Amino acid sequence: MITIENGRFKVGILKRGAELRSFYDKAADREIMWQADPDIWGGSAPILFPIVGKLRDGKTTINGKEYEIPKHGLVRTREATVVEQGDEHVIFAFESGVETLEQFPFPFVLEVEFRLSFQSLEVLYRVTNTGSAEMLFTIGSHPAFALDLEHARLKDYSIEFCEPAYIDLYGLEKGLLVRKIANNQMDAHGVQLSESLFENDALIFPNIETRTLRLKSSKETRYLEFDTHGAPHLGLWAKPGAPYVCLEPWYSYDDAPDCDGIFENKPGILHLAADETFITGYTIRIVD
Repeated sequence: MITIENGRFKVGILKRGAELRSFYDKAADREIMWQADPDIWGGSAPILFPIVGKLRDGKTTINGKEYEIPKHGLVRTREATVVEQGDEHVIFAFESGVETLEQFPFPFVLEVEFRLSFQSLEVLYRVTNTGSAEMLFTIGSHPAFALDLEHARLKDYSIEFCEPAYIDLYGLEKGLLVRKIANNQMDAHGVQLSESLFENDALIFPNIETRTLRLKSSKETRYLEFDTHGAPHLGLWAKPGAPYVCLEPWYSYDDAPDCDGIFENKPGILHLAADETFITGYTIRIVD
């Protein structure tokens, strides 16, 4: 575990997947991240690259050749290299190699930076195309935030959209994207949590207009504010009834059952010229 720390927060990141495992608020004596209980869900904040979600049949075609890419991509199970570290920041890197090129035929470097300030943690991704041809990819985040169900119920929690959003709701069936009908637990201003909200897997909001989310409990005034850095799509997910919720900014999403399987045709696929760098990420703020 790699740690960074300032006067208020202490952060722990696994080298495996450069996965944020702990964001501890010393002032409040509270852990902000879900602690990856394997009996419920063993993740905490995996990085999704170079795909988000699942490919139909686990396969896709790139430049006329078929490739198999596992759900949520290649880096979440790989060891990252620490390339820079200070008291309040650390930078990890993943670099393509023989094994990744067999699954995804583009050379790349992905840097992941964690940087603390007094009130927030910023996570930045820098994807650089180190090849000579245009690179096709997508990227997303999957952070899970702990809910205090000892002092509140799930229905006391809500996710507020700070910029009211038109709701175009999708979900997953057998791991593939299907359109859903919004219910009375959500509207343009947000979503109320409940025991049944995720009984049919994730909720997916393509082309959502809000950039800032607030995770609030009616039992306290303190809340978590989450900046998606402008990612166009949003996923929300948890195991039903579990004491956490995932806020997931994405640049693409799972395949639909009728997709043609061509990677370039995936909705939201990103195009990156040789030697160019794409930057995105998210910011977690604690508002007292």
